[in-house]
Amino acid sequence: MINIFKQAELYVFNDGINTYRYTNGMRELNIDNQTYKKESINRTAIKRDAAISKNKIDITMPITNEVVKSWINPDITKHLLVDIYILDKKNMTTMSWSGRLTQTSTSEKEMVMTFELLITRSGQTGVNEKIQRNCRYSLYGEHCGLNREDFKVKGTVLAYENDIVTVEFEREIENGYFTAGILRTSEGEQTFIKEHNQSSIVLIRKNQQLLDNLNKGILEITLYKGCLRTLNSCHSFNNTINYGGFPYLPLEPLNNGNSIV
Repeated sequence: MINIFKQAELYVFNDGINTYRYTNGMRELNIDNQTYKKESINRTAIKRDAAISKNKIDITMPITNEVVKSWINPDITKHLLVDIYILDKKNMTTMSWSGRLTQTSTSEKEMVMTFELLITRSGQTGVNEKIQRNCRYSLYGEHCGLNREDFKVKGTVLAYENDIVTVEFEREIENGYFTAGILRTSEGEQTFIKEHNQSSIVLIRKNQQLLDNLNKGILEITLYKGCLRTLNSCHSFNNTINYGGFPYLPLEPLNNGNSIV
């Protein structure tokens, strides 16, 4: 039986460029001059656990949903955030939860999107940046500051088998140049590059669009230089001013593993 007295929720998704608004209520809503489309949305219970890593929820939406379609082949340089609001009988909203997308699982009819708690957006205190030797920023992301178009190289695919792509580059490229970089098809599907060895590009997963293109005789791809997130790697981009790590941290703890309190 459908519970018609269920408290409606509002879901606001944002990918840094676009904002999508939905409600799991019985009808479309207009609140503060913003339209919330009616959508079949289900989620797991919100946890208030002391362990931040356990404060995750799964949001399930139909495969036809606009947000879902944009993340079937996600852009690995972007992110997706969600804010969940509770709507009371007076159409007053209260933020219930806020998080960022960390994982997806797709079936024929729906996608399950896993979000982890975004501390700073939910008004709680806590550390939201990691202190580590290697850079913590996403390559070509906002904090990295590089324009990936300045580091792209065109290539022609000679073969693709078992996630290994054999490529003829448009110019001479040093070995390892694309390790931890990005391969992009002409239609925009992107895949992380695990390793670059001579003319071989090892992908982290299958790129279905690349396979489809090869069947159509479309051989051109674009590759973007990779970064190992070390200070030396950052230096190869002439971008050490934006290095997000602490390379001179001691390898051994100064307190020998004992509490300093």
